[in-house]
Amino acid sequence: MIVLIFGIAMAGCGEPSSYEHEHPPEPAGRLDPSTVGIPPAQIDSIFSPFNRGVALMDQYRPQEAVKAFEEVVRIAPDWSAGRLNLGVALLNTQTESGYARAEQELSRLIGIDPSDAHARFALGMLFKHLNRAREAAREFEAVLAVDSGDADAHYQMGVLMTDRDPAAARRHFEQTLDQAPHHESACYRLVTLLREAGEIERARELMQRFRALKTAGAGVAAGMKYGEMGRYADILRAFSPEPSQGRDEPPDYADISADAQLNADNGAVPGMPAESSRMDAPAFGPGLAASDLEGRGELSVYIPGAGPDHVGALYRLQNGRFSIVPNSGIDGRNAVGAFFGDYDGDGDPDLYLTCDGPNRLYRNDAGRVSVSDAPSAGVSDAGRFTDVTAQTRTAGGQTLSVGAAWADADHDGDLDLYVANAAARSAAGLSAGAPNTLWRNNGDGTFTDVAPEARLEGGQAVTVGVLFFDMDDDRDLDICLLNSGSPNRIYLNDRVGQYTDATDRFPDLSDAAPSMGAVTADVDQNGRLDILLIRGPAPPRLFLNVDRGRFVEDRVFAERAAELGGSAGAMAADLDLDGDADIVLLDAGSKRSYAHRILMNAGMGQFAPPARLGSTRATPTARGALALDLNGDGVLEIVTARAGMRPEIWRAQTKPDGHWLTVVPLKSSEDDVRCPDAGVAGLGVEIKTGRSIQAAQVTQSAGYLGSPPPQVHFGLGARVKADYVRLAWPDGVIQSELEVPANQRWGIVKIHRKPSSCPILFAWDGARFSFVTDFLGVGGVGFFLSPGVYGPPDPTERVLIPRDMIAPRDGRYLLRVAEPLEEVTWMDQLYLIAYDHPENIEIFPDERFGGVEPAPTGRPILLSRRIFPVSARASGGGDVLDRIRSVDRRYAEPPKDSRFVGYAHDHWIEVNFGDELRRLSPADTLVLCLHGWVEYTYSHVNYAAHQAGLAMSPPRIEIPDGKGGWKTAVADMGFPAGLPRMMTFDITALPFRADARMRIHTNMEIYWDQIFVGTETPAAAIRRRVLRPVSADLRYLGYPREYSPDGDDPTLYDYDRIDQGVPFKNMEGRFTRFGDVRDLLKDVDDRFVIMGRGEEIVLSFDAAGLPAIPPGWTRTFVLHSDGYCKDMDLYTAFPDSVDPMPYHNMTAYPPPRPPDGARRKHDDRVWHTRHVSNLE
Repeated sequence: MIVLIFGIAMAGCGEPSSYEHEHPPEPAGRLDPSTVGIPPAQIDSIFSPFNRGVALMDQYRPQEAVKAFEEVVRIAPDWSAGRLNLGVALLNTQTESGYARAEQELSRLIGIDPSDAHARFALGMLFKHLNRAREAAREFEAVLAVDSGDADAHYQMGVLMTDRDPAAARRHFEQTLDQAPHHESACYRLVTLLREAGEIERARELMQRFRALKTAGAGVAAGMKYGEMGRYADILRAFSPEPSQGRDEPPDYADISADAQLNADNGAVPGMPAESSRMDAPAFGPGLAASDLEGRGELSVYIPGAGPDHVGALYRLQNGRFSIVPNSGIDGRNAVGAFFGDYDGDGDPDLYLTCDGPNRLYRNDAGRVSVSDAPSAGVSDAGRFTDVTAQTRTAGGQTLSVGAAWADADHDGDLDLYVANAAARSAAGLSAGAPNTLWRNNGDGTFTDVAPEARLEGGQAVTVGVLFFDMDDDRDLDICLLNSGSPNRIYLNDRVGQYTDATDRFPDLSDAAPSMGAVTADVDQNGRLDILLIRGPAPPRLFLNVDRGRFVEDRVFAERAAELGGSAGAMAADLDLDGDADIVLLDAGSKRSYAHRILMNAGMGQFAPPARLGSTRATPTARGALALDLNGDGVLEIVTARAGMRPEIWRAQTKPDGHWLTVVPLKSSEDDVRCPDAGVAGLGVEIKTGRSIQAAQVTQSAGYLGSPPPQVHFGLGARVKADYVRLAWPDGVIQSELEVPANQRWGIVKIHRKPSSCPILFAWDGARFSFVTDFLGVGGVGFFLSPGVYGPPDPTERVLIPRDMIAPRDGRYLLRVAEPLEEVTWMDQLYLIAYDHPENIEIFPDERFGGVEPAPTGRPILLSRRIFPVSARASGGGDVLDRIRSVDRRYAEPPKDSRFVGYAHDHWIEVNFGDELRRLSPADTLVLCLHGWVEYTYSHVNYAAHQAGLAMSPPRIEIPDGKGGWKTAVADMGFPAGLPRMMTFDITALPFRADARMRIHTNMEIYWDQIFVGTETPAAAIRRRVLRPVSADLRYLGYPREYSPDGDDPTLYDYDRIDQGVPFKNMEGRFTRFGDVRDLLKDVDDRFVIMGRGEEIVLSFDAAGLPAIPPGWTRTFVLHSDGYCKDMDLYTAFPDSVDPMPYHNMTAYPPPRPPDGARRKHDDRVWHTRHVSNLE
């Protein structure tokens, strides 16, 4: 650690930004290179519990992580990293005992080292959460004394100072935004202070930025949940790396291309592209692209033609040999590079060709063409492509395009495409340099060039490549443009669809040499990706990522590279499986003497002298190159496309001793078929084995014109398993998996956490609390329909409690209303209704979500008869009668639209109620009863669907038109308002009785379980009694675990299994204090119980006050509810704060004016005393 501090100090004193890295700097908040305090004999025994605790925290399981770190502390009580991680885990348990122990552990560390910023910050967060503001401020001030630029500490100080010293708070928020311009929490709070200071215009501009950040969906938010507090409140992740287990010499390689039959021909011209006087496809191509086209673990390789007379070729690898795929549909003439990526989200990698002239996009038709349609034997639908350039509008102009990269640049869930242009053609001829293109995926099969508005064209440079890479360690993908003959340009992601030119911030990386691309790899094993710039005739430069946005050049590597000369390409891969990345320089040399060179990593980025691979040649021929495992043994082959000649395939003749792991992100289809996910560019993968940590990123553009498959490969050395694999998905979801065995292609499907729903109801059934359903979905506020338009809420809902789900206990009926997800609920009234009625009468409340007038009333509908369909068929032609006869979780399922949750392809169910309905009297009142559930969509999904030109069509009723067709009788009948329940709709007036047929038509994802027509008997004798709660307490519960009784959707909730520490965000604002809340639930008066995620209202009702049930009668219970709820979807109105508060007389949400201010202040003072300061 002394060497580390000294090295950083020297860099700050004017020394060049390079170093000899025998002891490389370690990033704060990520590594603890010191093992001081660990008994030497116990170091190995600490690995397992330490790494397990790290992974458990990533899985948001702090209670289990506490046990793991307790074991670490037991083994090494004097090791500071173990105690710090224990303190942070305790902080995240969200229990009083955990808080007390966390304070004890963190205070102990501060007593030993008062400058420990990690312990100080974590303790400050604890004090702030416990409303010990002055103590919290003391800790954050201590952090700033150590690290004056920490954005998180400035933010927390701003929050604490807002009421006491607004001017000081403003300064702290300004400092936060200087360091982290996308810190949406600081942005929002600063808006308030600016308004109070009268700076209305700046407040307006900042509010626009805040909204843009929320729309983009990737702003930094501060919260009290692990991962949101700040980098100093994260656990320490790793030890210093172990000594390398590899060797200085690379494996012995032989070129097996002839045996492998990869005989691709191309029209490229040998030479160093960066030195060529030509500006055409033969001078720059060909690239090399590889992917698994059919999801079977078998690679295919594409090499473009790189000339007007060569079409290129697609090869399939089977049993160690390549064979050309005939009739692939791909025309690679004049194509330079080839880049696989799944633009349409169907799970199949599509192919984009950069060309001299208009570029071309080919859609992979796997799954679209049946095997029987294949033109010849042995040709399946894999390897069949269709040119969709025209319909997707992705051709571009008359340019020479060289490099490209797929990534989700606008955070909307689909892949966009950046294209690097080197020259432009016009009537006047060829001119070097051209603006670049960023094709935004519109989600509807088309693209739009947004580079001008995003400020990403890059000027008139000769751009040969592009790198999507997190340059400043803020968890988004920035862009590095790799230019030939002019400085590279670096753009930092502002997360609002805009980028800031930050080239001046990275002067060394803006190298002006003739670029031939770049490679990223964690060569020094510090958990951060380093950058190797490939500079054509100039020596390559290696920049080590030592801290947040700080890169320093490796001086030792620079000296060795200078001796070699330039390089036509490069790759980084663990060739000897020892756990660190080695480097291959392709056609390295100068003065008519070029050869591939391998630099073996001896550990921590210290490279052995270069070893030659293959023979020396007079002219560089290497172009696109990849490291691929072609035979599944875990050892990587070096595959290189060559200009004007057959590719090379270098295979190790002796298998290295080390173990390995290939991480393959998978996509799960509707029928649960899993295949490699070609749409995860930007996925970060971290792997921990013992003391060593390795990091990699899934990319589909690497080096010079390389397009690797969407997977990452690691060597593990002597380790037979990874202690954990941590995945940081492009949308911000963190996933960790424990103890992954070595020597396999390990497929992993992204976890999906349902972020929002509605409050859920449990009832005591005599043995346990049974899940009834969710409710108040009709009362959701701020739900995005289209830009500027939000769904109108209906605050009242009556919930039928099935007869077998409610029974008295000790003379009381017991209910639980829980909030299990990322929401706030404003509950205004709750009471229980008991209907006593004859056994031959059924009661259903008149309920549904939306629909035409008349609106649902909640009144009891009394049914004396059920008429079931005699036939039922779906729009797809299938018979679904058995699916809709009874409530049995066997649903008539919709044809889901896999692009948008909650949407389906247009479909209908046709039901025929037959003679029984025809024989009814015209005077009979008819009610259509439909039991089912809806997969609620989310605001952000509606936004994406709106971009794609898709609108949601609620269920409508169609009846025969008498001419052999159908006509709409009810334009919108509503739908079931959440999880399984009965909805009703009066169809007495519909003129369909003579035919007895109708269709339910929609494009919503609704699952019907039972459909029948009931005849209503409004004059039936019933007795109604209202039970007000005799007790109603708000308290913390946790999260009832989701489960499925049959393995199918929808999942239900189990009150007997409560999870803690689920990774949900909090809304910022005032919540009701825990305890008795009966007074707030008495009347509909806009005096709400405000409850957050993980909380519940515990209700009891007096059963003794109900009379005995007469013989031949029964009792039906209905819960009456009145309230609102709001989720935290990025496109929901005000998704991060409790305010603005809804109220019953508002004309819209957000309400144009606030509710009664005096009553609100009173309730805030008396009732809503829990302030959660997580906007967040």
